[in-house]
Amino acid sequence: MAKSLVPERSIIPQFHLQARDGEVFDSSGYKRKKNLVLFFMTRPDLDFLMRLDEAAAAIRQQNAVIAVVSPACSEVIGALYQAHRLSFAVLSDEKMEVLRQFISFADREAFTALFITDRYGDVFFEYVATAAAGLPPFEDIVKSLEFIESQCPECEGGTFR
Repeated sequence: MAKSLVPERSIIPQFHLQARDGEVFDSSGYKRKKNLVLFFMTRPDLDFLMRLDEAAAAIRQQNAVIAVVSPACSEVIGALYQAHRLSFAVLSDEKMEVLRQFISFADREAFTALFITDRYGDVFFEYVATAAAGLPPFEDIVKSLEFIESQCPECEGGTFR
């Protein structure tokens, strides 16, 4: 079974992948600026992505950026964007180099993983499931981000000010 290689309270590996619009998503570019909500999916689940798109505004309100990383080829990801106009980055990792930095898994094993980090890349929550249905509900993701924001001393809602 797939398992996380980046446990809670550790720093995520830095990575960069090209997004559909030609921009490069660089995880370190958000350091000190945004919390990250990273999904890793061996098989993009369209129903899940559509529900994530509906929840994206509430997630972004918590000073967070959403990205989905998948080994699907860039043509498949481009078709997803054209057909559904998703409001977050879906990144192609065809060689699975980034996936393998975060998750230990067997070839052809299906999984979906979630990593929620603070603005310094520190993992606060990580989940690995065999399918997207096994991940926590989006409301729990928002609550996790609210908790992270409450820990931020320089933030408006931080408890350590």
